[in-house]
Amino acid sequence: MYTIIGKQNLTDTVRRLDIKAEALVARLKPGHFITLTLDPATRPIPYNIFEIDWRRKCLSIIFEETDGVPDRLGELRINDPVYAVGGPFGVPVPMENKGIIVCVGEGLRIASLLGLARSLKNVGNKVIGVAGFEMRKTSLFESQLRLNCNKFYVMYKDGMHDRKGDVIAPLRKVLAEERVTRVYADTTPETLSALRVLAAEKGVPVAVNMMDVVKGNGAFDENSPIVIGGCRYFPAVEGIIIDAQHVDLREAGRVIAARGDYFACRKKERGSARRHGVFTRLKKLFWA
Repeated sequence: MYTIIGKQNLTDTVRRLDIKAEALVARLKPGHFITLTLDPATRPIPYNIFEIDWRRKCLSIIFEETDGVPDRLGELRINDPVYAVGGPFGVPVPMENKGIIVCVGEGLRIASLLGLARSLKNVGNKVIGVAGFEMRKTSLFESQLRLNCNKFYVMYKDGMHDRKGDVIAPLRKVLAEERVTRVYADTTPETLSALRVLAAEKGVPVAVNMMDVVKGNGAFDENSPIVIGGCRYFPAVEGIIIDAQHVDLREAGRVIAARGDYFACRKKERGSARRHGVFTRLKKLFWA
């Protein structure tokens, strides 16, 4: 039995849910992901794990209400049941002391890096965090990631002086000054393209979270492969954190953009339907 034991509205559209899952929590490790199924008629949807509370035996997810299942998740209340929580899926990240590790994320994507950064720091690595946001007021989880890093850089596209811009500038500085052994990224394909070039110049491997591509291909099916760069890739078996050199960035960008276009169209349809409903009610009121 899976139950909602906590809910938090972080912004107008971003939600946090704490889900009681005693048997599952004991098997979760950094790098794993889970799926949620709301009823027998819906297919499972994959989500990154935001946080694990061992004391309460629950896990937390962060999601943005866009359409379909995310909207229905946002309607759940505390003590409501969840039909099924699947997992853990994927391959956990090895918790070893490798030296200096960089965790870089943009916007809401940095939520997937918090648990990873915390665990890597706890085993003795020097963790450097780099975060990028559109604006200061949208910088969710900035303080949490800062607390789990030995050194931290943040950039705002509407910022001032040395904080204005994207994450590439501080990444270039870090790679030039530090002996980085690995980079973990959850960014847009455009940023990943530049990051991949910078890291290749220094011989630093980059691992990227591909959850956006997994979701962009439709509902999650652990037995169905996703093709990236011409290779068959099974997220449930091989994990969602993979070598960035194997990713076809053009294909990944196309999948993510198609999903964004779909949600934008559905949002426009819902807005049009609401306006039509208001007009209909006003017409009935006046004609009555």
